[in-house]
Amino acid sequence: MNRRTFTLSLLTLATSAVVGLSGCGFELRRAPNLAFKSVQLSGFAANSPLASELAKALEDAGVSVVESTAAAAAQQNVPANIAASSPRILSSHVVLEALSDTREQAVASITAFSQVRDLSLRTRFRFQLTRADGSQLLAPIELLLTNDLPYNEKDALAKIDESAAMHRAMQTDIVQQVMRRLAVVRPEQLAP
Repeated sequence: MNRRTFTLSLLTLATSAVVGLSGCGFELRRAPNLAFKSVQLSGFAANSPLASELAKALEDAGVSVVESTAAAAAQQNVPANIAASSPRILSSHVVLEALSDTREQAVASITAFSQVRDLSLRTRFRFQLTRADGSQLLAPIELLLTNDLPYNEKDALAKIDESAAMHRAMQTDIVQQVMRRLAVVRPEQLAP
């Protein structure tokens, strides 16, 4: 087999793989289409890693993350005094309010000698989504993820790093779940 025949064979194989995957309905995951154009994140701690990751995911989906309703009004070219007196004008702006954002760690099991065998890591996020006028779009939703981590006192420092990595992975999963829940909001629901 010469070099040209080998290259053509590889090209044919790659083309058939792409055609086969597209025919089966396979599609890479992408950012959801969201009905609103701007969102205000409120209720988060000043240095919340969840808020940072959520803001990045929202911006990747084409939504502007603003500091306040006044900033959303300026972005939509609505005078601030009109937006303040009638927030219903901002129909494409929502407020995602964090009601709780916690990370917990508890002992899941112990040995016969009362040494920790497993830790249970929990990441809990509770939020609600409201319109600019304060009326509710999504009732409070609580997301809770739990993972168990085998523990050994000899590897205590490594387990601290591992638990931090698990919390970051659970945080990413929570952001994806929040994005899927925000994707259910339809444009007609945004109008008061």
